[in-house]
Amino acid sequence: MQILFQILQRTPVWVFGLFFGLLALGYLQSKSREVSPLRLAALPLALGVFSLVQLWGSFSAQPLGFAAWVAGIGAALLANRAFEQPGGARWSAASGTFHVPGSWLPLALMMVMFFSRYALAVGAAMQPALAQSAGFAAGAGFGLGLLSGTFFARALRVWSQRRAD
Repeated sequence: MQILFQILQRTPVWVFGLFFGLLALGYLQSKSREVSPLRLAALPLALGVFSLVQLWGSFSAQPLGFAAWVAGIGAALLANRAFEQPGGARWSAASGTFHVPGSWLPLALMMVMFFSRYALAVGAAMQPALAQSAGFAAGAGFGLGLLSGTFFARALRVWSQRRAD
């Protein structure tokens, strides 16, 4: 228990702000809403950059991590072709917005991404040799790519409704 308190004490204050910001953003995603095309692209792009920066910061010397990140994004795109999430999205040409039904899935994915990044940072601080492990970099890269790719796949699914109308 003492180590947990030490980890939390050494966590920068901005990390807690990020956590609560993601909670709020995830809650907003749980409500049906009208979204502009620009806003639709913002979250997947931000989370993709967020995961790529984490990968680069933790494993800059591991190209296998970046290849696994790309593979994770590809896996997310393929999986969403089967699951077709989010369902029920519609394009309104009159307002130039997408209607996106609410879902708790984005909040869950954001929390998994946040805690994955947090665990990677703590693990790298406690065991610096992990940053040199190609296997660890590949696993982390695939996981981060899969998570951020899921947001990208969901946005593409919504965007596809623009062509449907």
